[in-house]
Amino acid sequence: MENVDTSFKNRPLRSSGESRTLESLPKPGFRVALRLSGMTNSCSLQEFCRNRKGVMFKKWGPFLLTLLIVPLLTGQAPFTPPLNAWKKVDEGFEVRSLSLQGHPYQVPFKVRALRLEIARFPVRVIDSRDFGAIRLDVKAMVQKSQALGALNGGFFLPDYKPLGLLIVDGRETNPLRNADWGIFMIQDNVPKILHTKDFLPDKGISQALQVGPRLVVGGRELTMKKQIARRSAVGITYKHQVVLVNTEDTDAYAQDLARIFWLSEDEGGLGCKDAMSLDGGPSAQMFVEYKSVKIDLPGGWGVPNGLGVFKK
Repeated sequence: MENVDTSFKNRPLRSSGESRTLESLPKPGFRVALRLSGMTNSCSLQEFCRNRKGVMFKKWGPFLLTLLIVPLLTGQAPFTPPLNAWKKVDEGFEVRSLSLQGHPYQVPFKVRALRLEIARFPVRVIDSRDFGAIRLDVKAMVQKSQALGALNGGFFLPDYKPLGLLIVDGRETNPLRNADWGIFMIQDNVPKILHTKDFLPDKGISQALQVGPRLVVGGRELTMKKQIARRSAVGITYKHQVVLVNTEDTDAYAQDLARIFWLSEDEGGLGCKDAMSLDGGPSAQMFVEYKSVKIDLPGGWGVPNGLGVFKK
């Protein structure tokens, strides 16, 4: 290390009546990032404790050992917030990739996410039937609709008939279903996620997609069933940005997906006030091609609808 006084190494120390230099001390087994009062820049925990005749070790030792040992005893790796930050592609268009593992997540999984300001990059429902098809993969949806990207949408029957409300550019293309699901919608240019029972028809609703379940409601993480699958989901931040998510080629528990939406950015999460799961399993897929960004995460089959990203 530059500009550090190392002359202290040859100064004698007195410990239990004998004179020694620091160079003569046994090499410490490890060094810690914690800086305690009285420690030098190159002093290890072991050296520091010896210099203080064990007084500080009695104070800090058990605490430090607990931090190191408890995760090992519980079989869990300590949680470290991911360092991956949002990458700005354009004003109002950001991307992020996350690899999540360890506590509090049940299994390792990945997340690919877009964060959008809909005033600049509107999110619209894409219905395959508008292009003369009962189903399309999202890459074909992007190409046919001239979108910048798309994510799969809602549930459907074996014959690919959609289940649940669809509103495309103010036009209802599929009726509301009486189900314990959520509805993602754009009303008066504001994104919202609400429960089916709270939905009221309104001329100000330009887009709507009914699916579910909801993951985060009003800043509260919901308790989910213990189910694991490949996932797609949509969230809304406290700044009214829309977040579109796919778990790439990994399966994730619904609870873990709810957790990453709910956690703040400082905690490594997506910082969403509301979030909702889209159709998952082989339906889950994402395609984005804009400027430097190219995301191609195909699903197992085509789907009847999706959420598209457009440039205003």
